[in-house]
Amino acid sequence: MRGSGAGEAEGAAAVAVTATAAAKAIDRASISQTCTSLRQIPQHGDPVVYVLECADGALYTGWSNDLARRVRAHLRGRGAKATRRALPVRLHAWWRVESASGARSTEARFKRLSRAEKLAVLQAAEAFGYRVIETPAVSRAVQGGISMATPPQAEERDALLETARTHVVRISTPKGEMRLSLNADAAPNHAAAFVKLVQAGFYDGLTFHRVEPGFVIQGGCPDGDGTGGPGYRLKAEFSALPHLRGTLAMARSSHPDSAGSQFYICLDDARFLDGQYTVFGQLIDGFETLDAIRRGDTMTSVTMEPRTP
Repeated sequence: MRGSGAGEAEGAAAVAVTATAAAKAIDRASISQTCTSLRQIPQHGDPVVYVLECADGALYTGWSNDLARRVRAHLRGRGAKATRRALPVRLHAWWRVESASGARSTEARFKRLSRAEKLAVLQAAEAFGYRVIETPAVSRAVQGGISMATPPQAEERDALLETARTHVVRISTPKGEMRLSLNADAAPNHAAAFVKLVQAGFYDGLTFHRVEPGFVIQGGCPDGDGTGGPGYRLKAEFSALPHLRGTLAMARSSHPDSAGSQFYICLDDARFLDGQYTVFGQLIDGFETLDAIRRGDTMTSVTMEPRTP
């Protein structure tokens, strides 16, 4: 079921929201590549109000009972005139509401805000009493992160990729352990960079700073708040690999080529993210630990261990 493209008018004045410096224009080059494969979000039957980032810098708002299907229509140029004229688009955030009338109402209220006010609402993670969920991202505040790490160099790349193919990642936490395989063929640069960080002990002691129930857990920020990184940025390696439960992928800012050390693991299928983030691995053991992770839980150690038959 597709949601409406325009909100109902309300008599009340728009809610006043303190704007922040986050009101910078979104550069065309920062918008994600088009998704190619989506499906309905599991257990997301309630109406959802969503916000898209468009290539012309606009923030498009709509609502739907089937977010994945509606976003797919926008990505294919079949969603609305506004997004057809501003492709490609990227899903930025969404929030669930209790009814279709509530969705139309909050959509209309959000649309009446200025661009600065809209960005302030999204930054505050609350829209008219509803909790806003953003897609996996590295804060735009990141200006290069820390300088303790360097990306894989040409002379070490082959060895790192061999390790990625012959070893698995073990993440130890107070809640248990998780083992993940890396896909060095689909995302060689990301796999190599991840192995190098692991071998350097970069992740040891860092936390999962973000946990979105039914969506993702995210960690790997040296600052612990989503604003840090390794001191370099990786070029995107988007592929047809789907976002399934246990998928390992790199978070990034709005620019496609901005991934570093922050990664996320899907708690459930999230096919609406397909084609917008670099998928480079998959959880193979420790799903009970994945489900038990809470915000602030520590990665006591992250290591590479030989793959067993």
